[in-house]
Amino acid sequence: MPHPCPACTAAHCAVILLNYRNAPDTIACLRALAAMPVQPGKIIVIDNSSPDDSVKRIMAAWQTSTEPVLLREEPAHAPLLPTSATRILLARSTNDGFSAGNNAAIRLALQDSECKAVWLLNNDTDPEPDALNALCQRMSADPQPGIVGSTLIYAHNRSTVQTLAGGRLNSLLGTTHSFGGGMELPEALRQWPQHRVEQQLDDIIGASMFIRRATLVQTGYLDEAFFLYGEETEFCIRVRKAGFNFAWAPESVVYHKEGGSTGAESAAEGRKFRRPAWVDYLSLRNRVYMMRKHYPWALPLVLLSYLGVILNRVRRGQANRIPLIFRAAWDGLRGRMGKPDHLFPALRDTHENSGH
Repeated sequence: MPHPCPACTAAHCAVILLNYRNAPDTIACLRALAAMPVQPGKIIVIDNSSPDDSVKRIMAAWQTSTEPVLLREEPAHAPLLPTSATRILLARSTNDGFSAGNNAAIRLALQDSECKAVWLLNNDTDPEPDALNALCQRMSADPQPGIVGSTLIYAHNRSTVQTLAGGRLNSLLGTTHSFGGGMELPEALRQWPQHRVEQQLDDIIGASMFIRRATLVQTGYLDEAFFLYGEETEFCIRVRKAGFNFAWAPESVVYHKEGGSTGAESAAEGRKFRRPAWVDYLSLRNRVYMMRKHYPWALPLVLLSYLGVILNRVRRGQANRIPLIFRAAWDGLRGRMGKPDHLFPALRDTHENSGH
């Protein structure tokens, strides 16, 4: 079981933002972080080899308020953490997905022995000024939580909850149920008090994931095989197996644009189902792979449930995706993971993304 550790404060935390062709959102998030009365010890922005001028634009905007250090990561040469640097832009030479980008920043942050926690925060979020401090306070309250989640609220409708930290994993199907999702915030808080959420919480959404250093040391980092989608759920499974539990800081409020940068517009415009085919493929493939890895005995049920997925796509006028669903299941079963260039070569140029 986890052992007690010293109190966690913002000064001993590293905030990690992952950018891919989305400099405006990243810059806006950095401004929100700069407005916090208690500043994080480090902020690390990773650019996942954006083909546009993201690095230049982020550096220019950031330099108006602080002195960021620009580092470049080459495939065979992981950068060293500069002495006394607190604001870092890490420019990667490749885009290997959400996990790989965040892992590069985590490795950099943990080079600092004083770093006690990292906050994986989507760049398309707007955290309230006390969001980080609330996470630190909840992490410091007891030694058991390996990860703490925030109150995530839709940015396009700031009275509606996306999730209260995360949700519950169905180990039979590999699906998750979000706590408070779609509810008005006061009603969600009434129906889901903190003790009830934390009793059931086993899947924290990756848009705001506050991770204790000991969790990463004991459990390892995000699984880079996923490329995008499902990696935080798989990580939470490993964290739970390592003996940690999960917590929620209700006062850590983060507004989330949810999927706008991937084109998965499931939250906006009346919550219509508008996922691109490649997002559909990755979500379905990664679920099968995750279940194969952790709950192989449940695979027959998971595959049977994909018949329901097929019916849903037919109902939505997407019958042309049926072959893709079979391909996703087959690739997940045989472990053909990573970036799906074999099916979506255009991801390299037009649709590739690394956010949630």
